[in-house]
Amino acid sequence: MPIYQYFGHPAKYHGKPLFHILSNLKNFGQGRIITRAGFKGDEKPSFYRVLFAQPLMDQKNEEGRVIVEKVRNGVKYTEPVDLSKIAPIQDFILIPKDLEDSFCKWSEIRDYSTEKDVVSEPKYYTMPPLLKLYMEREMMKRGAENTEESFLLPHYKTYQKKNSDFLEENKIETYQETITRCEGTSEYKYSDAVSKEFEYGVGSQDGNKQVVDKLPEEMPFPTPFVGIRLYKIPWNNMDKRNQEDTRPQPEA
Repeated sequence: MPIYQYFGHPAKYHGKPLFHILSNLKNFGQGRIITRAGFKGDEKPSFYRVLFAQPLMDQKNEEGRVIVEKVRNGVKYTEPVDLSKIAPIQDFILIPKDLEDSFCKWSEIRDYSTEKDVVSEPKYYTMPPLLKLYMEREMMKRGAENTEESFLLPHYKTYQKKNSDFLEENKIETYQETITRCEGTSEYKYSDAVSKEFEYGVGSQDGNKQVVDKLPEEMPFPTPFVGIRLYKIPWNNMDKRNQEDTRPQPEA
């Protein structure tokens, strides 16, 4: 058997443009189930049900207007979705009619709920220490009153709406907005995201020993080296390093 060797990045899309599929179906696939290869990682069914399709009849047969009913990860959105901007992407797959019931799993699908489908994010973020020190000095100069909210960053004013997926340049899928609920205060630290098995000192004999004690030895003061030092220079050999070459004397 021949041996194939592939080069470069793996393919991002593994399907066909949407209108390459709908143009070969009756009524441009009205009522049919379309899914995407990128939905294979979802735990629950994710697909589109075509409501209306109108091709633009361009040269490549990739442009047109498509209105679908979206189901993502077992949640059925109440508002229809326009797939006109992402229709040329080669990532759509047609589900055969005899496999629609087993693929869609209608019993596991529920309607979109504003109470269940909510994203929780902190309302405020605490300032980094250096920024907080700077703000305290500036407020003292102006004679402003310091309160607890004076040193909190309002995240509820800057959060991004969850109503679109940016696939690539000029390819955006816009759908029903997922409500973002901002509550509480958080810090700009990522220690909570580190698993306990990767924390320093867990399962080791040194316990809470400082990480600085394990760092390699460094020279007592910086020297004007050029390039990258890949080895440690002992202090005993610094005299040889600092010697300057004798300059040749000009001839008389």
